[in-house]
Amino acid sequence: MIAGLYTVWAICLVVAVVVILIAAALLIAILLVARSIAAHGLQALAAADAIAKDTQVIWALSTTNEVAGEILATVESIEAHGGRIAGALHEPQAIPGFGG
Repeated sequence: MIAGLYTVWAICLVVAVVVILIAAALLIAILLVARSIAAHGLQALAAADAIAKDTQVIWALSTTNEVAGEILATVESIEAHGGRIAGALHEPQAIPGFGG
């Protein structure tokens, strides 16, 4: 009877040790996965910062387009005034005191 009790006690002890070892292995696996997630999160954050930095140029295109529109309007104005000036310079003008 005592031998049977020791046998049951030994079986329970072995089962408890196996359960503890499995639990420890799972906790270690969870810890490793958590560290991996943290490392990948830092890499993703660095990539997001690089993307944000690289796309600042795209956001500045609206300002560039506005300035280009202003430059175009100025160039068209210069072209119109320059055309009038060129036309006026090519027209024959009466010089006072010469001819009719």
